[in-house]
Amino acid sequence: MTTAMVAAGRRSVVDHENGPILFRAFPGGYEPAHSLTSAQRALLGAFVDTDETTGSIGGNWLWFRAAGLPENREGIAALLRTYP
Repeated sequence: MTTAMVAAGRRSVVDHENGPILFRAFPGGYEPAHSLTSAQRALLGAFVDTDETTGSIGGNWLWFRAAGLPENREGIAALLRTYP
């Protein structure tokens, strides 16, 4: 369900819900030594897929930083390519 909310790409969701969803998906922060779970991959993929139309990554860069993740679409896409 949370991935669907991100994929919906509505501005109110971006502003008020995507950041907390992201933070809950990475409660202790992203740890490069551990593989992403399938749920984390799906969530980050939804952010990448909708970012051009919603600005969801750039609009939530503080949440991405707090979770220890890249703060831009290219960085998230590269991270997803790292874990096939």
